[in-house]
Amino acid sequence: MSETIVALATPAGDSALATIRISGSLSECFTRDALSLPYPSPRHSYLANYKSNDAEVIDQVICCYYEQNKSFTNEKMLEISCHGNPIIVQKILSDLVCRGARLAEPGEFTKRAYLNGKIDLVQAEAIAEMISAKSLHAIKLARKNLDGNLSSIISRVQTGILKVRAKLEAFVDFPEDDIGSENYAEIISLVSESQLITESLIDSSNRRSILDKNLRVILVGAPNAGKSTLFNCLVGFDRSIVSDIPGTTRDYVSKSLIFDDLEIELIDTAGLRETSDQLESLGVDNTVELIEQSDMVIAVIDSSSPYPSELNGLLSHSIAPENFVIVENKSDLKKHNNPEKYPNNAGVITVSAKNKVGIRDLVKKIKEVNGFGKENTALEFSVNLRHKKSLEEVNAHLLNATSLLKDQQDDLIILSILKQA
Repeated sequence: MSETIVALATPAGDSALATIRISGSLSECFTRDALSLPYPSPRHSYLANYKSNDAEVIDQVICCYYEQNKSFTNEKMLEISCHGNPIIVQKILSDLVCRGARLAEPGEFTKRAYLNGKIDLVQAEAIAEMISAKSLHAIKLARKNLDGNLSSIISRVQTGILKVRAKLEAFVDFPEDDIGSENYAEIISLVSESQLITESLIDSSNRRSILDKNLRVILVGAPNAGKSTLFNCLVGFDRSIVSDIPGTTRDYVSKSLIFDDLEIELIDTAGLRETSDQLESLGVDNTVELIEQSDMVIAVIDSSSPYPSELNGLLSHSIAPENFVIVENKSDLKKHNNPEKYPNNAGVITVSAKNKVGIRDLVKKIKEVNGFGKENTALEFSVNLRHKKSLEEVNAHLLNATSLLKDQQDDLIILSILKQA
């Protein structure tokens, strides 16, 4: 890792500011030669002119130098904040490459932090998880992993296994010593404790999977029930065309939204009805396909009209009843519905999309249905699929070892199993 690397740390494109990050031995040279700061104090911000190799001032910047062993990568680092014009950014990057740096590969700064012992693999993964998280709670869990919480718990399991191995190896090396039932009971207790920890982590992985999904919520219903009005109300602007003419939405419209701390894809679909219009019929077919691909179905009905029988067939399209919610729209009009005809176990919310009444209750229901209740928000650790697979292997070995210990089987066999854990 003798090469000095450089990369844009902020998103590409026009912006007020952009940050360029440099890591490697040349960082100190760049501070001196390009920024005219021969003796910068580490972790201090300086206002300076960035000069190219031919002494041309490219931009006035703010820079900060980090000494070795006290930076993110554990190498000498330099951060330069310049104006966010892509031309300026590209000119500075090109100049740094001319001075001996090379463009970093994706994730290379984090890779160097890991290889230099600044963070462990779990923490490195946590950085990627924070960037791609789909909810505020998923970000908080990733933050805990980055702080070392999960690594600390895994270390407890490793320490427990090592203690057991040490005791068993002592028994094997000194067979003349009487082991006694008390020693075996202590060993079984240590193994059981480690096994319970791994089981709890595996369980948290199963419950956390909902936090990683790009949740898809679909609005369905008869034409002119107010789906598009409700969609626009949730989105915050007129994305779908609103009309009194049934069948106005012939395909589907989608929008990514963030409700408090939950990111979802909200979809407005064609009205469900028998039609001779070929285009509208294709839109209805698409709606059925989208239902099967969705995490939650919101059936929008006109509460001032009789309940549409078409909705009763929706539950046959691979959607669990608990993920099916009926929204009684147009609550400002006289009610003319028959709740006894609603599908069993379907949640019911009453709203007026036109007057924006009941929308907060609907958002709350969306979060509940998609697993953002107390059970999942109480998670303390972010256990990904790689962690889960490794933990399941460890757990199987620990269960096997516990069984053999209780039967007082050969210590060498138990040791060989624990060495695999």
